[in-house]
Amino acid sequence: MSHVQNKTKDEILTEMAGTAQPGSQVYEQQKAAIIVRSTEDIQVALGKQTSAIRKVNTAMEELNKRICSLENTFEESSKSSGRVAFSLNILTAVLVLVGIAQVVVAYIK
Repeated sequence: MSHVQNKTKDEILTEMAGTAQPGSQVYEQQKAAIIVRSTEDIQVALGKQTSAIRKVNTAMEELNKRICSLENTFEESSKSSGRVAFSLNILTAVLVLVGIAQVVVAYIK
């Protein structure tokens, strides 16, 4: 394996381009080394991709939690707004009745 030891794929390919003799032991070592290094590169890339996907998934889960929290806040706000509107309607009705009562009292006097 001395022909491929501590060499990159590019270095091996460069050597193969200049001196390759298909079928020779050196050629087969170089070919196997390129396959192994390519497989290692794929594994590293898949590891990085998996890590990135996990980070995106975690971020999406956090975003989903925040959206749920926001929905709950909107729902609570809607309930509070409904109670305020109902209270204002009652207050308006009472004020209208007071106004009518004042008109009636003023008319009777």
